[in-house]
Amino acid sequence: MAIGESQDRPQDVWLLPVPGVGGFDWTGFVPIGELPHFFNPKEGFIATANHKTIPDHYPYNVGFEWVSPYRITRIKWMFANAKENNHKLTLPDMAFLQNDITSLAAIEFQKLLQSTRLKSEPTLRAFLEWDGELERKSGEAALYEVWLDKIRNELAERFSKNRGAAQMLSGRYKDLPPDAIFRILRAPETTLFGENPIQERNQLLVNTLKSAREELSKLLGPDASQWTWGRLHVVRFRHALDQQPDAQALLDLGPLARPGDEYTTNATGMNDSRDQVSGASYRQIIDLNNWDRSWVINTPGQSGQPGSPHYSDLLQLWDVGRYFPLLYSRKSVEGETTDRLMLEP
Repeated sequence: MAIGESQDRPQDVWLLPVPGVGGFDWTGFVPIGELPHFFNPKEGFIATANHKTIPDHYPYNVGFEWVSPYRITRIKWMFANAKENNHKLTLPDMAFLQNDITSLAAIEFQKLLQSTRLKSEPTLRAFLEWDGELERKSGEAALYEVWLDKIRNELAERFSKNRGAAQMLSGRYKDLPPDAIFRILRAPETTLFGENPIQERNQLLVNTLKSAREELSKLLGPDASQWTWGRLHVVRFRHALDQQPDAQALLDLGPLARPGDEYTTNATGMNDSRDQVSGASYRQIIDLNNWDRSWVINTPGQSGQPGSPHYSDLLQLWDVGRYFPLLYSRKSVEGETTDRLMLEP
């Protein structure tokens, strides 16, 4: 792994294309012993979840953008809880973790609301008592996601008025992650919220709640009991050739209602339409004590050939968080083989 040293390139071009005329080249290498690494960490495990993996003031540049720490926090808590209870982690435990949809961000939002006048809002009682699980059938999950979008957009509008429309157009503030949003709301500043920031913050929450419910009514109907996250958050598997005549019915799969979001351990990142566009299409759990006891899942199937019974035979298993055996020894593989593909000249 070779990484250019930070002092060898102007800071303002790290994330931008640069002219190929010299002056912007990487010229150094990070010493091997100073590369980011773990060796027998005291926690007894190593986990990454696209979070910041280097300490503050690390002298070399190994990345510039990191996701919010909700997923890694949840993973570490699960492991610490197992250790505290002297529970030896099993394959089902790891499968549960990979498919976990507890939203620490949603729970943080609930705690924030408890410190505002909305804590006594009768129509929010169910929301404040919700367990934070972003389940497909959850109406509270749908309200949380749409409400958070409304808050994010309102804050972006306020930033644009305070700091220039160019930044608004760049989309920078429209991409505020939940932890940044909650920091702003917990300690509202006069620059964004005026002379009475607490009162104005509370009014922002009321207004965005109203607009979130209005949007949900338009999208899912006026009966709030019928609102579910899975009706908004779906996944579609689109083939690269599906724009050909009559190809979509043959090649494309879905939509399937999906749980979670970008910040749950089972990450199901979405686009502006709330369709899932990122996440784990492949999962595996390896038993290093007995490799034939390992588990795996892929999606949508084992075959890329439309019309094959294996084109989408794993989609439903993947969707509900199930696995099939990942076998290694020849005896085990041959014992489970059902089809062979012979390629001959």
